[in-house]
Amino acid sequence: MTAMISAAVLGSAGIVHADVTSQSSATTPTDTSEVVAKTTDLGKAALTTSQTTESSADQNSNRQESTAPVSSNDQEKKASVENNQNNTEKTTNPEKEQSSDTVLKSSVSSVANNENKEVKSVTPATSSFATDENIVSQRTVPQANSTITVSNPTDYPTQAAKLVGKNSQGQPYYIYQIVNLRNPTLDSQQARLILAVDPANPQGNNFVYVTTDQYKKIYGNVYVIAPGRYADIAVGTSGSTSPNGENSRIFRVSNTQPFTFNFNGKTISVPASVSIKSVRTVNPVYGLGNQAKINYTDKVDITPELNNPAIEYIYRDKDGNYTTNSALPTNVPVNGITGQRFLITNVDNYKQVVKGYYLTNQKDSLSNTANGKDYQETISQFQIGKYYQKTLYNWDRSVSQTLIYELLDPQGTMNISLVRPNAKTETKRVAVGQVDRFSNGTLARNPFVPGANAVQLVYADLGHIIPVDENGQVISQDQPIYNNDETDAHKAAATASPDLTAEGWVLNDPKQATITPANPGEDTKVEYRRVIINTETKTVTQTVKYEYADGITEGRPSLPAPRVQVATFTHTTITNPVTGDIISDTWTPAQKFTTVYSPKVDGFYADFAYVGGNDNVTQNTPDTTFVVKYAGPNENVEHQTVTQTVHYQYKDGITEGRPALPQDNVQQKSFTHTVKTDPEGNIIEDTWTPDQADNQFTAVKSPNIHDEATDTNYYYDQAVVGGNTNVTQSTPDTEFIVYYLPGNITTQSKSITQTVHYAYRDGVTQGRPALPTDNVQRVTFTQKIETNPFTGDVTGYNWDPIYSKFDSVQTPELKGFYADQEVAGGDTHVIPEDSDTTYTVYYAAPVSKITDEKHVTQTITYEYADGITANRPTLPRTDVQTKVFYRTVTTNPWTDKVISDTWSPAQNFTVVQTPTINGYYYDQAQAGSNSAVTHENPDTEYIVQYAPGKVTTEDKTVTQTIKYEYADGVTEGRPTLPADNTITVDFTHTIVRDPWTDKVISDTWSPAQTINPVESPTIDGFTPDHAEIPGKTITYDSENLEYVVKYTKDEEPNKPTPEEPTPEEPTTPEPEKPNGPVEETPTPSQPQPTVPAPEAPVQQPTKPVEESSEIPVINQVVSAKPAAPNKEANNKLPQTGNQDSTAIIGLGLVTAFASLFGFGKRKSEK
Repeated sequence: MTAMISAAVLGSAGIVHADVTSQSSATTPTDTSEVVAKTTDLGKAALTTSQTTESSADQNSNRQESTAPVSSNDQEKKASVENNQNNTEKTTNPEKEQSSDTVLKSSVSSVANNENKEVKSVTPATSSFATDENIVSQRTVPQANSTITVSNPTDYPTQAAKLVGKNSQGQPYYIYQIVNLRNPTLDSQQARLILAVDPANPQGNNFVYVTTDQYKKIYGNVYVIAPGRYADIAVGTSGSTSPNGENSRIFRVSNTQPFTFNFNGKTISVPASVSIKSVRTVNPVYGLGNQAKINYTDKVDITPELNNPAIEYIYRDKDGNYTTNSALPTNVPVNGITGQRFLITNVDNYKQVVKGYYLTNQKDSLSNTANGKDYQETISQFQIGKYYQKTLYNWDRSVSQTLIYELLDPQGTMNISLVRPNAKTETKRVAVGQVDRFSNGTLARNPFVPGANAVQLVYADLGHIIPVDENGQVISQDQPIYNNDETDAHKAAATASPDLTAEGWVLNDPKQATITPANPGEDTKVEYRRVIINTETKTVTQTVKYEYADGITEGRPSLPAPRVQVATFTHTTITNPVTGDIISDTWTPAQKFTTVYSPKVDGFYADFAYVGGNDNVTQNTPDTTFVVKYAGPNENVEHQTVTQTVHYQYKDGITEGRPALPQDNVQQKSFTHTVKTDPEGNIIEDTWTPDQADNQFTAVKSPNIHDEATDTNYYYDQAVVGGNTNVTQSTPDTEFIVYYLPGNITTQSKSITQTVHYAYRDGVTQGRPALPTDNVQRVTFTQKIETNPFTGDVTGYNWDPIYSKFDSVQTPELKGFYADQEVAGGDTHVIPEDSDTTYTVYYAAPVSKITDEKHVTQTITYEYADGITANRPTLPRTDVQTKVFYRTVTTNPWTDKVISDTWSPAQNFTVVQTPTINGYYYDQAQAGSNSAVTHENPDTEYIVQYAPGKVTTEDKTVTQTIKYEYADGVTEGRPTLPADNTITVDFTHTIVRDPWTDKVISDTWSPAQTINPVESPTIDGFTPDHAEIPGKTITYDSENLEYVVKYTKDEEPNKPTPEEPTPEEPTTPEPEKPNGPVEETPTPSQPQPTVPAPEAPVQQPTKPVEESSEIPVINQVVSAKPAAPNKEANNKLPQTGNQDSTAIIGLGLVTAFASLFGFGKRKSEK
């Protein structure tokens, strides 16, 4: 028999089984290309920033197989895979869309035997995720005289590698995981999955192959799983393809793409991971890092990365924490993939001297195993300063939990954090090779492999020189960092101690002037002592005195006080307290005396404007004194006048017959000149003083000239002349002329119109009455204009007539339409300044609108007559019918005057047939009315009531009695006879009547019942005439039954042999086999050693077996005499659905013991 491996296509609506072929079919499918499921939005599979969604975590299971052991029959039915020699290669285009929130999409395919070994797939676009190492690889160059080469691991599965494909550059895909599939076999060989990535883009697509432990060929398709997608691979022939079925053969492979999210208050980026989920578990055969060789229900691995570092530069702070530091060199990448081997020649070339830091690695440490030689190791999955994730999903594709890994130190200690939806994040610090456990049972296993990592060059801060006093107290913040040893990154060079003389300290030990530390990371304390300081002071003065030249002071202003300046100098001597040498002997620096300007004394003048001043006053400058003398002045006075004149003239020179011109306008300002000289004749003051407070000429406004006789206006060429805001003695005399001329006269006319226009408001004219012709009226005005002869500006005008008026126009009527105005135009006076006016009269049809709305309802309500609803059928929904009426009002479109007011016509409700309710009866078969209603009708309500039928009952009992007697009537000296065995059967007569009409609806008796056969009890030495009383079916009309069993003494043997009587051992009654459901208790298989506790246990639900009995069976009640129980008796209780099997077994035991020990009679169950 040929068995094919089926595929389960999972969609959002449920699970669809798509069997390629049944097990009984012998045909081979001609198409083994991938079955692709529709894209399904299954929830966020990665953690995000605006609200962080928690991720899922990696789990493994060490559970014992909970399914029953495979029987030989099952082994015969295990799946074999039919060769398909005719299959051609198929090309599958994986979906290119990737959700922005990293949602996994489903892609499910069947697995079939395929001699072509590989189904080619189009390579999708590479992932956009860029790691820090990609950047480093662009800017870090390996050191000279060193090379880095890469090779596959020594245990790389070369046989399996022959099955995987190649990328577009011809590079074979890189295998990073091979797992055994628990239970399924292919061609009687152990089934396996191979997981590989493109070496050019390992964070992109995953390539999954189904094969066996012989690696002879590929079964079915190559599964190309893009980032953010998954594939369900159904392997084997037994079991359901449901992803959460008990015997599921689904192996779900999910590719969680790289993502960025907020973790512990900062944004981190994590690379991809791939999980394998299955009920049947998988077991790793080959993989990267620290792999536990156990059975997993969920196997999650961090996807390999490209260009991880071969040389890591790591910073260790004062507290022993390891991290990255921008001051250190950038990491040196290796052009390979996680898990590959790399060889670096001459590691010492990478030990760089970094200012302020030293290399902590010592001989034989992790990164110095070669010390100048070569270093060969494995490209590590982990590096300090980065984070990694393992995400685990539920079967519905929602995130279960996420483990976040952070490498803390070169020894491999890790922080492992459990992040779950709607739960607090837990973090465990796990040492290398250790395992911890989270609160939900998830194991926190440290996957770091010691030694399988890059060269880790760990740098720390160089120490400082710390100045202290003789008590060890720090005395200065001048604490220099050690100098680097430029020839050895591990060491610090000689460093000078700081010179603190200016702060008052000197070295206590001159030998500590230079420090060469033995430990480059440890601070060195250098002791200083306070210097000895002696001081003395000296002053130097400059004095300025003031006197009158003639010595007279009486009646004169007081002279200024002397001005004294003092310079103080300090002499400081500093002595070294250790050697006694004078460190310093100094005076404070030179100072300055300022020049002193002679103060003013009213009415007197100094002989020196200023005295004194010295820019270099030292302790050696002598004291100095200056004397300034004051004397009185001489005075000379003169006067001067400045004039402004405005003249008025006719421009054309004509004065005859014209008004007289205005008189000239004359303004004058006078000034006094005073000159003062000192006694030596030197001018000490030369001033001009105005004789008036106002020293401005006023601007003169030109007067108006009007000839009253001729009504003629004369215009000036300047409205305002003259005026000066600042007249001084130096201002020259000024003259202005204002010219006059009569105004220029011109005339003009102006016409103004009034137009009344007629239009329809909506602009529609077709099919309507013709509109009236426009009404146009005109008025003409004549104007005389006068202009200024100098500026041309219009200075006056008058109109004839002064105003006029248009006639009002009566609006013509237009049939079927209404005008917005009865009269248009002519309502105000018209003046020459007005413009043409147009009035538009609009016509419109009357307006109809709904002003009111009225609802009239008919409601039919259903209720139980007694008001009780609990434990009864749900009543019919209330039937509500509503009729809506509208009020329409028609009005004049302009005045809103009502033209008509009407309501919508009458309507009819529908009569409703009353719904039936099983077991209940209504009081009316229909309700409601179909009469016409209008808006004036009130709402109506009908109530339909239900009531149960009237039930009357009577009971009847039928009895079966079995009596036991000796046939000869003798009882004395014989065993006591069994008590009468009485069984009663009850019947009920039920009559149901209509509660409203009292009509009989049903008349029934309870059904027939059965009495089991009753075995006659045994009496030693006697035989009953009936071994048993047969069973019988009893109905309500059966008569009472009575049986008599008679015992006859057995005949004795001819030659009885007396012997010691042996008491008969009573037999133990066998409990009845339960007819109810029995829970199957699975028996676990033998424990597997060294397997950790299960993180995701698989439950094995049992299916209850349901039995029912149509006719109840009456239990036998036996006599109280201790007699051997009848093992053949099968008295059963009525079966009413599924009951606990243990309860039924217990009841059987109680019944057996009752019959054994005679616990009296019991009425049978009904």
